[in-house]
Amino acid sequence: MISAVIAFILLGGESILAPAIEKSSKNSQAPIRSSRLIISPKEYDFGKIKQSGGVVSTSFRVFNNGAEDVIIEGVATSCSCTTAGIDPEGKLALNESGKKTIKPSETAELKVMFDPNYHYESDGRFFRTTTIKSNAQGEDPEVKIWVEVEYDLGKDKLKFPPKE
Repeated sequence: MISAVIAFILLGGESILAPAIEKSSKNSQAPIRSSRLIISPKEYDFGKIKQSGGVVSTSFRVFNNGAEDVIIEGVATSCSCTTAGIDPEGKLALNESGKKTIKPSETAELKVMFDPNYHYESDGRFFRTTTIKSNAQGEDPEVKIWVEVEYDLGKDKLKFPPKE
């Protein structure tokens, strides 16, 4: 039996098997993602706000410009004073894992909230970022909010006051 296999290979059997092996390796490549998230606008400036004014928020338009569903893995912010969520009104479909899905040509809302009474930030204008984690093509999209806080209640009234 072993001699029959060796004879098969020596007589050109590999030319029969090679196309099947090549076809199998081509089919095992990962699919190329064609969907990309487009966010508009990319930045928002709250201007100067008062510590006593409470949480401020803004929304960004998130559009799936591709041909495949985009599954939202999560939303991350650069600081605890900033929170964010995609689709706060619950309009998006959920996939089998319970994650929000933006269908092709569908638009969702990214809501970003900033708490001016959370902690002290240096005087003057500063920014915070929010990033959407997903299976979309390219880098994870990011938005930026700008703000300047007037500490009208006093720094000692912050949720996390500065240590002197």
